[in-house]
Amino acid sequence: MEREGTAVPGNGDAPGGFAEDIVVVHESGGTVHFLLIAYPPGASGSAAGYVFRRPAGRDGPAENILATNDTLRELWCSPAGRVWTASSTGLVWTSAPVSWPGAVAPDLEFDTPEGGVTWHHTALPVQEHNGARPNPTAIWGTSDDDVHIATFGGVLYHFDGRRWTQFDSGTGRPVGVIRGRAADDVYAAGYGSTLLHFDGATWTPVADPDGPGTNDVLSGIAFGETGEVYVCGRSRGGRVLCGSAAQGFSVLGRYGVPVTGIARTGGRLFLTAGRSGVLEVAPGGAATLRDDIVAWSLAEGEGRIHVTETPGEAAYSEYCLADDRWHRRFY
Repeated sequence: MEREGTAVPGNGDAPGGFAEDIVVVHESGGTVHFLLIAYPPGASGSAAGYVFRRPAGRDGPAENILATNDTLRELWCSPAGRVWTASSTGLVWTSAPVSWPGAVAPDLEFDTPEGGVTWHHTALPVQEHNGARPNPTAIWGTSDDDVHIATFGGVLYHFDGRRWTQFDSGTGRPVGVIRGRAADDVYAAGYGSTLLHFDGATWTPVADPDGPGTNDVLSGIAFGETGEVYVCGRSRGGRVLCGSAAQGFSVLGRYGVPVTGIARTGGRLFLTAGRSGVLEVAPGGAATLRDDIVAWSLAEGEGRIHVTETPGEAAYSEYCLADDRWHRRFY
């Protein structure tokens, strides 16, 4: 299932002087996987995608396990260590042993330069309510047989190991983040203060404590150690909500910055906020940890967090909780 000819970036030599960004980082089972995109300056919508991996907490060259001209945008790793990634064309890729058709689109190119990983890909079914091609915006699951994908059009897809089903949120607006703690306890959030909960059978709306907000964007989800759920937002004062679908949510705090990501690890709560950098939420408010990077997404690791930066070099920043040190990781 691979075709030759896909250019592989490396050490700044992306073909034609292409711009490069690392857009997603995910740590699981002692390994960090990250998604790099390469594109002509000013044309990120047509970016090619590259998946890399390296041992967690380590520097040095990372293995390039997938290179494709498909416009990869999202990445998640299952507890078994299988990689799932999706593109704005509506394709889903995985290294899991799925039984998907092996047909390759005529203009699709991909290679597996390192690591010996076997990939499978398939097109998500069209959206049932309007026949449109879906544009994936987030992936999460509990296993390779329980995978959720959110989309730009507000439709949520689920793969049970055999087939895809879909749920139309009815908002018609992007659902940009999806995360859970179990197969029957999954949250999704996005534009228009959209907040949804999946109980294993049905998605239901969850009330926003500030009421509906058509211009609001809920941008991140994290989980506490005692059952609490944290949801962050870019507007309405740069707020963080805390609660659950069963008990409802309240506003934990408003921090005066556009919060783009949230993570909780080691009993600490972290935020990313674009040009305002990286913050940590404490009982007295939010303290700035770094203000010298444009911080975008945030991912938990084992005793660390990973921060993607945009725009900038093809690198991500890693903060180690044990020694309070930052590391810049290139590919």
